[in-house]
Amino acid sequence: MNFPYRKCTGERQKQLSFNLLLKYINDYVYPYSPYYRKLFKENNIKPGDIKTYDDFMKIPFTVKDDTVKDPRSFILQPSIAGQESAYDTAHLSRSKMIQYMVKTLGAKYTRDKYGPKRSFKEKVRQTALAEWYPIHFQASGGTTGLSSTTVYTYHELMPGGAFPNAAGSYNFVKNVGPGKRFLNIMPGVPHLGYYQSFLGTLLGGYSVFNTFGGAGIPTERQVEIAAKGGFDAVVGITSYIYYWLDIAHKLIKEGKVPPITSFNTCFAAGEPMNADYSKRLKDMFANIGCPNVDIIEVYGSTELKLAFYECISGSKPHVSPDYFFIECLDPETKNPVKEGEPGVLVFSHIGWRGTVFLRYWTGDLLQGGITWNECAHCGLTIPRLNTPIVRAGRDFTKIKGARVPYLKLQDSVRNVPGVDLFHILITKAQLDDPLSRDIVKVYVSKAENMSEERIREEITKSMKMDTEISPSEIILEDYDSIKNRLFARTGIKADWVTDERKSV
Repeated sequence: MNFPYRKCTGERQKQLSFNLLLKYINDYVYPYSPYYRKLFKENNIKPGDIKTYDDFMKIPFTVKDDTVKDPRSFILQPSIAGQESAYDTAHLSRSKMIQYMVKTLGAKYTRDKYGPKRSFKEKVRQTALAEWYPIHFQASGGTTGLSSTTVYTYHELMPGGAFPNAAGSYNFVKNVGPGKRFLNIMPGVPHLGYYQSFLGTLLGGYSVFNTFGGAGIPTERQVEIAAKGGFDAVVGITSYIYYWLDIAHKLIKEGKVPPITSFNTCFAAGEPMNADYSKRLKDMFANIGCPNVDIIEVYGSTELKLAFYECISGSKPHVSPDYFFIECLDPETKNPVKEGEPGVLVFSHIGWRGTVFLRYWTGDLLQGGITWNECAHCGLTIPRLNTPIVRAGRDFTKIKGARVPYLKLQDSVRNVPGVDLFHILITKAQLDDPLSRDIVKVYVSKAENMSEERIREEITKSMKMDTEISPSEIILEDYDSIKNRLFARTGIKADWVTDERKSV
């Protein structure tokens, strides 16, 4: 039976989502996940005994600290007879191997069109590897100071797999359908923001031009391309879209490019969205010649392995309940809140391969909770995340759309050889405008044997590697000047990072 998105109550759909999760835990997670197999045994949890939501709540939360200690243990990986394994997982069943044999007989990707002929056994092995062997990964900064990484297999990325099915088609969104053209201005780095926009359009069969962000193609050149390209939709990090539109407006006013009139949809990701922010972006699009652009809010994370988006501006990001079981919990009691009440988003994967999480505590507090009923705009019965989102904890900040732990930001400079003392200032291009782009200034005193050029190069490289952002400016000062910056506020405790944005 196809999962019902219409003519179904929210409660019924939630129960069906939970039923799918229980079957997935029994058939895939417990047998083949090293981490959860061990976790269940340590907590005396038997998958067959999980029948109700109260039973399910006995499973401990997974947090980022858990995932970075041993990311490989979260990858589904059956044991293979005759081969040593680093983990205790189950072998593939005989029935599963028979399924691979049957599938191999009709699989196009195992046919030997070129090269030497292979045995049927080798082809069956290829079919099995397609389901389990990681072929793609993405990573991002983590709150522990280490990178959070998730992997995907061929099985979940290809048409019919979890990724394209859960992402759905961009036809889901008003004004977007077959034959539409996308301008992807996401930065070309290995995180979900780029891969979702790249793979989503590629697998959906859409025409897309990928700029790889300002580091790939200068913003001014992107604007020139947009003026000629006739793009219908633009996808990017919200603050960079803001900056992009500001540059476009200036170039149009100077007569360097003609007005851009083709955009009707903007997918804004990586930062919280509210009505004021959405209106500002709409006004900026109008300034360049696109008066009716729909601003679509996008929510996602490396751990989710996917991003959710709205069907129309203001409808709130829609979740795929057949591929995610979601909970909304009180940040203090960890108990479920009522529908529409604030709570922390917790999710469990359903049907995925590669990296899989159960009860992952995102730390993202949905101020309006979750609504699980029919959407008034698209008519789908589907859970929706009632943004804006704030953090349940205060251990990191958002800079240029990237989640950056304060400690990790400090370490990215502190650990550079030749740095004596430093201070990081986070501000805005226009401090009185909370929607202007983020600016990161690094004030540093260096060792005498380190050249200015080298210290700037090493800080930039380290910060980019550790936090996914680059400093806007690196300013060399003497030791006493940096010291005064550090202790200006209290005179006792050093403020390694000052965030002026909080004042606006």
